[in-house]
Amino acid sequence: MNPLTVLSLAAVAACSCAQILGYPGIYGAYPGLYSGLLPQGYKGLLPAAAPLPVGQVPLTYTGVAPVAYNALPYAPVAPIQTQHHAQDELGQYSFGYAGGLSARSETRDAFGVVRGSFNYVDSEGKVQTQHYVADALGFRVSATNLPVAPDAPEAPAPLALPGPLPEPVQDTPEVAAAKVAFKAAFDEAATAAEAAPDARK
Repeated sequence: MNPLTVLSLAAVAACSCAQILGYPGIYGAYPGLYSGLLPQGYKGLLPAAAPLPVGQVPLTYTGVAPVAYNALPYAPVAPIQTQHHAQDELGQYSFGYAGGLSARSETRDAFGVVRGSFNYVDSEGKVQTQHYVADALGFRVSATNLPVAPDAPEAPAPLALPGPLPEPVQDTPEVAAAKVAFKAAFDEAATAAEAAPDARK
């Protein structure tokens, strides 16, 4: 057998032996299979803590002095993150990622139509999702966090004017005479233009 395999199995057996057989360890506090083989009153290899002063009662008493353990700091497991990217000569592509608090995916086809979506966790802890399309009709989006317009109010009642309506402005006699003279000159010029032959042809 491979020496590395034998060494690994021996290390696993040595590490798990105390848990399976219940070795009392250097503190003598772990009861198990070996605890019956120990001499009466065995309290481990380390001395017990000093007794409490008279009048003080320990919060918990198990017969063994409490021992402070230095636990290794907790190392969180990194979240699984994925990403992908693909493209070709026709301008088509596809990319995306997922992991942590957000994800995104987008594709483009040979006709130039882009479709995609992304999501993230907002400051309130809610997952917000957006889907979008960009094509010949423009950019369109649907999302969970788009603002919603308020309902349109009912049509207000027409306002009542205080008093009678004003009269429209009337032409003065001079302006009315100028309009009549202009109209007569315009009609005369139009009649002469229709009767004259077009010399530019």
